[in-house]
Amino acid sequence: MASTLLRGTLSAFSRAAIVHTTSKVNLLAPIACRTIRNASTYSAATNSQEDMLAYREKPDSLSYFTGNYKYNDLLIELNAMYKLHNKPQQQASTAAVLPSDLASEAEPSNQVYTWKLRDKMSEFLGIPLTTSQWRKIVTQLNMLASLPKPLPVQVESELSKYTRFDSAQQTQIKRKELDDLGRSFAVGRRKESSARCYVVEGEGKIMVNGQELGAYFNRLVDREEVTWPFECTSTLGKFNAWIVVEGGGSTGQAQAIKLGLGKALLVHDPELKPTLRKAGCVTRDPRVVERKKEGQKGARAKYTWVKR
Repeated sequence: MASTLLRGTLSAFSRAAIVHTTSKVNLLAPIACRTIRNASTYSAATNSQEDMLAYREKPDSLSYFTGNYKYNDLLIELNAMYKLHNKPQQQASTAAVLPSDLASEAEPSNQVYTWKLRDKMSEFLGIPLTTSQWRKIVTQLNMLASLPKPLPVQVESELSKYTRFDSAQQTQIKRKELDDLGRSFAVGRRKESSARCYVVEGEGKIMVNGQELGAYFNRLVDREEVTWPFECTSTLGKFNAWIVVEGGGSTGQAQAIKLGLGKALLVHDPELKPTLRKAGCVTRDPRVVERKKEGQKGARAKYTWVKR
């Protein structure tokens, strides 16, 4: 009986010891994992610190780490060039030394620069530019262009990169001339109408689509529109006109013919341009009918609103 009790006590004591040991292991397991993790993190941090301390090549630009370093470098370069060549004291001394007549002869005429537009300048520089950034660049370019003339060679070469048109590439405007039969040709447009007009010296006949002017246009207002270029220049009865017009209504066709005849008269006598322009026979009227909007009755009109 005593041996049985002793064996039971020993078995219970062993079981309690095993449970206690297991609980200790379970408690120490997260600590061990955390220690391993911290050790790996420390090694990674040590490696990254060594990478940071490693030698790296420095960027050429001081503003490399800005949002748009090429744009900032350009502003700095243009400003530095302006400060280098802007010497007011030297200018004043030079002007004082030169006589007044020689100074007037040495000063050339002011050249007007036209700079590239924002999209073209952005494409040229290879960087995206906002409108405000483009204006700042143009301001710096205008400051360089305002330097005393003649401009230094370095400034001239720098400004030539940003000019809108190269003088060597500009093509001369071809002036229209009379054909072999002495006719001038011009096209006039208004709304949906398009008129091809031929004008030649004659006795004052006007043919529209193969018909006489009075037979084609029934309204007096339309006939007066057609003859207005001749009346305002006092050339009525001195030119014959042959017109082919299509599209639009009577008003649009009459005003298209008026514009075409005004342009054709300029080929015969360019000195009539101020008179024709003042009379409205040179500039096209760009007004057209406004389109109908979706969900509306017309261009501006709305459908009647009904509550229920």
